[in-house]
Amino acid sequence: MSPELITAIATLAGVALGIAGTLSAARIQVKGSHAQANATLRAAQTTATTQYAAALEQQNRAAQRTTYVGFLAVARDFVRRAEYTRTTEGERDRSAQDLSEPLHQVQTALAAVELDGPEAVLVRAREFERASSGFQAHLESGGTVYRAMNELWALHFDDSVREFPAIESLDRLRTITGELSRHDRVNLMVSSNILSTADTIAGIGAQWRTEFLRARSLLLPYVEEGVITEVEAEAIAQHAGTRECSVGDLLNSAQAGMDTALNSFILAARTHLNATAPETA
Repeated sequence: MSPELITAIATLAGVALGIAGTLSAARIQVKGSHAQANATLRAAQTTATTQYAAALEQQNRAAQRTTYVGFLAVARDFVRRAEYTRTTEGERDRSAQDLSEPLHQVQTALAAVELDGPEAVLVRAREFERASSGFQAHLESGGTVYRAMNELWALHFDDSVREFPAIESLDRLRTITGELSRHDRVNLMVSSNILSTADTIAGIGAQWRTEFLRARSLLLPYVEEGVITEVEAEAIAQHAGTRECSVGDLLNSAQAGMDTALNSFILAARTHLNATAPETA
């Protein structure tokens, strides 16, 4: 092989190797560009997702705030109306007994909280709904007794308890009632002849009967004076003879429960709305 041929072959081989190296470098550069492009795409997707999530979270918080404000408004209105029923000023308590519509508004507002959440706020809203339902139920079942007792207390507003013997007898009757079994109290409550039912109660049944008749007789002068009606007097005696707590005590407890639940709702809602950390699924 001549030197010229050898030189030509070597030259061609060098060119071939150079071309191969160039192509390899080009491939590496393309791969690097693709990787960089993919990384840029992923970063852009992450940024877009984060921004979307932040915008959605902001919208959700705004919607929740509106829902919470709505619930708070009807809850406060119910509390105001409930307090209005507690007054003893003339006929005002009689004109405010029906809380069914305000309670319906609370339950409707609760449904919105159930949709918007979160659970921590919903739990507190449900607590208020239960407390307000309890208040309304006590007022509905014991409204007659409560109004009549308001009339008696208004009459004895400046008197000592000793000058109000009927209340002392009712308190003793309620104490005796508390010593009865639940079965006996229920039987008295549903009985069409409460005295006959009392005769079937062993032990303190006779004591209960004696105090019941005393309380009833001490209420009669108020019926004769027109302060309360005969129906109201009987309702007062029967309530004390079948329940451990007066209507007033039951309403006081229910109202305290409403106040506590409403304050807890406000705190839970404020904590949620002011939280800066994003929610997790």
